[in-house]
Amino acid sequence: MEYALVVLVACMVATSRALPQGANIPAGACISMTPSPAASNHGAVPQDKSVTPSPYSVKADGMYYTTGQYVTVYITGPAFKGFMIQARSASNASNTDALGTWMTTNGITIKNSACNALVHVDSSAKNNLTLKWMPPAMEMGAIKFMATVVQDRATFWIQNLSDQLMYTNVTMTTTTTMATTTLVPETTTGAASISVSLLALSVAALKHLF
Repeated sequence: MEYALVVLVACMVATSRALPQGANIPAGACISMTPSPAASNHGAVPQDKSVTPSPYSVKADGMYYTTGQYVTVYITGPAFKGFMIQARSASNASNTDALGTWMTTNGITIKNSACNALVHVDSSAKNNLTLKWMPPAMEMGAIKFMATVVQDRATFWIQNLSDQLMYTNVTMTTTTTMATTTLVPETTTGAASISVSLLALSVAALKHLF
């Protein structure tokens, strides 16, 4: 009986570890965005971009952001197992606070409240992610997106940067060009012929009188 209880407890623990709970982000990684080998089992240092350039790109769908409107952000490149992304100030390098909020995608992404970041749910292979970021309620100057992308436990690139986005207070809308249809009135051939005939008769009658 005791043996069966031990086996049951062990199975429950194993199952809970297998459930998607999001990336295990150690203390200090919120700023450096570097996984800790002790806390997350990453047994290597980040790739040196000057030696091995990152194959991953972080891009936004425009050059501007405005309050109250989502910005679409893309992480593209070969298949990867994990990521962490934040929005930060680009105009104030000393400000390492993560800005805005992220929309989650069921089964793929989850928010990490401690770092105000978006992270992966599990380590299944993924690529070409499309993410949604909501700016803060007030202007923050120029911002950038920063991501760490984990190809596998021993291979990852930190601080992959997007281009800067500038703030605008102009609401961005999608302009749709509508087709213009010109209505051409119908011409009644019969009526036109009768009018011409009557005109000809009138001219002939006048010539006869004079």
